[in-house]
Amino acid sequence: MRLLILVLLSTFSIACSDSATPTIAFEPISSKDGGQVEPQSNEAVPNNQSLNAYRIALTGNSHIAGLGSAVTAVIKQITPEKTAVNKVIGHGFLDVSFASTSALQMLAYENWSHIILQGQKYSQSRTTNYSTSAAQNWIARAKDADVTPILFPEHPQRGDSTEAEYVYDLHQSIVAKQASCIAPVGLVWDKVLQLMPHLKLHADDGNHASSLGKYLTALVFAEVITGQRIDSVALTPITGLLPDEQLLMAQVVSEMVYQHPSCPF
Repeated sequence: MRLLILVLLSTFSIACSDSATPTIAFEPISSKDGGQVEPQSNEAVPNNQSLNAYRIALTGNSHIAGLGSAVTAVIKQITPEKTAVNKVIGHGFLDVSFASTSALQMLAYENWSHIILQGQKYSQSRTTNYSTSAAQNWIARAKDADVTPILFPEHPQRGDSTEAEYVYDLHQSIVAKQASCIAPVGLVWDKVLQLMPHLKLHADDGNHASSLGKYLTALVFAEVITGQRIDSVALTPITGLLPDEQLLMAQVVSEMVYQHPSCPF
């Protein structure tokens, strides 16, 4: 069965693009800028993968609920010699959370190693391009505090075969302006569902992640944060997931992060 998994993964790897540039041009259609001003500086992304203690901040909307705990749980499995804690410091879309003085103070003064940034607005109809200035400003502030910023292009809604690539490309357009790490969450979901369509990664609403979907997303962030290939370690078994399914899931995560390098280091 392990051989079959490797063959399947090799087949899908050949079909994937390794392009580091967006395939969609995000020029204003009916731009919503919200009065934000883009940062003037673009510093290098701090590399905090080798730290012995990971302090992970998160900001975003309902898609980050419970994610921090899931990420730290995986990190403790794959790097048991290290510590990992998490805290949500901002709520809502990125333009809303960036307007929060308390969130920015927590980013600057609470000694984080990483921050997961979720909540960039985008148009599901693809007819409006929203400003990315708040995302760029969050990234710039994180780097000023020596925190590794990680953009979170969320998973697609159930049944939408184009949303993951669209959202990922949108976040690549942000990285092209302001250097940051970016987690290929939606792309991983697409490939896992192609190989194992029976898995229930979505909650009943078809929008949010189920507990299994949240676990898959956590695997992606754990690999980006630690630099440790998820498919090279023994993961704690997950209820409702067969060992071979869990192995294939981990292999997809590591292969997609390899094909779409998450960080510029």
